[in-house]
Amino acid sequence: MSPVLVVHIVVLTFAVVFAILVYLLARHGLGELLSRTVAIPGGVVFFRRAFLLLLIFGVVGQAVTGSPDVKPGEHFMEYVWAVAGGLGDSLQYIFLTLAIYLVLMTILVATLKPKDDK
Repeated sequence: MSPVLVVHIVVLTFAVVFAILVYLLARHGLGELLSRTVAIPGGVVFFRRAFLLLLIFGVVGQAVTGSPDVKPGEHFMEYVWAVAGGLGDSLQYIFLTLAIYLVLMTILVATLKPKDDK
């Protein structure tokens, strides 16, 4: 197996695991927030699934598009730095997605009154 393929597989695996971890940490709170704000039960499921898809597809895109410069026979630390560089890009995408999604959810909550207030 080529070194570039190994780096891509490792980065892809870690990036997807991080994205799923972020989703699992945010899922419960996001679901409660949306259920109090959105009157349509399908809306809660939609927004949570959209959030998961944004995270997964974004980190997969970041992990696959990078082109690590590693050659066979290089030292192990060169591979580690290539993986770290790819993970840095994926984590940056996760951060930007969280920031933009937080802004969108804040706008949604601010414009729609909670169901209990009527």
